[in-house]
Amino acid sequence: MGKCTRALIRLGIIEDMAPKQNDSEAHWLNPLDEARDHLNAFIDTEEVPPDMVIVDPVLREKAVVKQDEVRAEEEAQKLQAEMNAFLNGTSVPAPEARVEEKVLDVVNERKDARVLFFTKDETVLVEGSPTHKRITDLRYFFAEVHIILLNYKSGREVAPVMRIFDTVWLYTTESTSWWKLSFDAYKIAEKQLVFSGGFRADVLVAEDLYESGLAAWFVGKKYARPVQIHTYEDFSDDAYMQSLEHPTLYTWSVHYLLKRVQSIRTKTELERQAIIKEFGVIEDAIEVLPNYYDLTAWRDFVPSINLHERYPQFKFIILHVSSMRTSSRSKEVLLGVSPILRRYATVGLVVVGNGPLRSQLEKQAIALGLQNQIEFEPMPQEVISHLKSANVLVHLSEDGAEDDLVLSAASVRIPMVVNKQGVAGQLFTDNKSARLCESTDITCVTESINMYLNDNNSRTQFAIQAQDIVFTRVEQDHDAYVALYADSIKRSLAYGG
Repeated sequence: MGKCTRALIRLGIIEDMAPKQNDSEAHWLNPLDEARDHLNAFIDTEEVPPDMVIVDPVLREKAVVKQDEVRAEEEAQKLQAEMNAFLNGTSVPAPEARVEEKVLDVVNERKDARVLFFTKDETVLVEGSPTHKRITDLRYFFAEVHIILLNYKSGREVAPVMRIFDTVWLYTTESTSWWKLSFDAYKIAEKQLVFSGGFRADVLVAEDLYESGLAAWFVGKKYARPVQIHTYEDFSDDAYMQSLEHPTLYTWSVHYLLKRVQSIRTKTELERQAIIKEFGVIEDAIEVLPNYYDLTAWRDFVPSINLHERYPQFKFIILHVSSMRTSSRSKEVLLGVSPILRRYATVGLVVVGNGPLRSQLEKQAIALGLQNQIEFEPMPQEVISHLKSANVLVHLSEDGAEDDLVLSAASVRIPMVVNKQGVAGQLFTDNKSARLCESTDITCVTESINMYLNDNNSRTQFAIQAQDIVFTRVEQDHDAYVALYADSIKRSLAYGG
């Protein structure tokens, strides 16, 4: 007899119906005895049998709390198991209920696929930014566009789902630490894009080879969807890799993903060839991304800052925008500019950018004794204002991913000293539309800047010629560009999940 029942008997609320003799057969035949034993079993174990309905409000609340605790513990164990599998590099087992046929197969009659982007580029939130326009304009070529922004938590409030257009949705992770970015993105994909056991997206795109790439890979693995990686980082640059917050994990992720994904897109042909050689990727699976250069927007951009107002001590400003890696050739730029700075105290060099070599470049400026004429600035959200307010741009980078800087400089009419092996060498003529130098030719840099200083007419004529060339020869059809971009993504569907 349970404690509660005995208390009720003492209070006279119920009668003691227990058998007076040890008659087990009579006991189980008595319905009141059976009900009382059932109730006592619950009171003693705190477990609710499936056939019991609790009327007493105190007991009911107790049961609900207990059930909530059990469910919470089960969910925590499930999340921990998935996280462990995720971090150990194994796919997360999918329940049979979620194993459905693909929403879209290559032979599917539906013409438009649904695409899911994983990105860390916060400018996707800025309406009109290149990233925002590039991804959201895919709505004209895909039935649906879903975007997961991998972002650190900025406050207590959870970022709401944003419906940017009728068929474009954006979700934000709001992660509390870096190691949760990939997992949180993975969970958002499960929560927002799984309907009736089927996964909504047909193809997944990741815009980096670490957090976004891992999230996309494991989602694609679980739901049998093709994954396409877009590489924008120079992971072949050891200095750049070591400058990252977690270089060992990043290096592991690069090798893990590039050896597994079946569809890769690179920024340059040089990077494409390097991946094929190092990772054995078949040539048909890796392509160079189409590029778009918004020359008109650059030309008409209203500057937000003026370098001459910021540095009134300089009458003539040389600008160098750099990713501060070995391929940027920033050390050569400083050496080439230094004779001019020593000769003219009112000439200044403004170095803009972030990267692994920044501290070395700052030390180099001190070693040259020119720290008062060389100013370092972090990379801003836009560099057009810098280009429009400087007098000359020096750009010797060997990285084809930085070609847009040369084109934007030409569009705003700033005289240039540029690497003759890059896009500038294909478009411009030395001593007519720009000064072209080898990336390691320090003397050429010095002579070119000296010419610009002493010949105002050349500066003006070169700038006009360069602008005319890029507006004539560089494609500006954004719709055509997005169509090529969409087709490049859709080709990954040929590889299946």
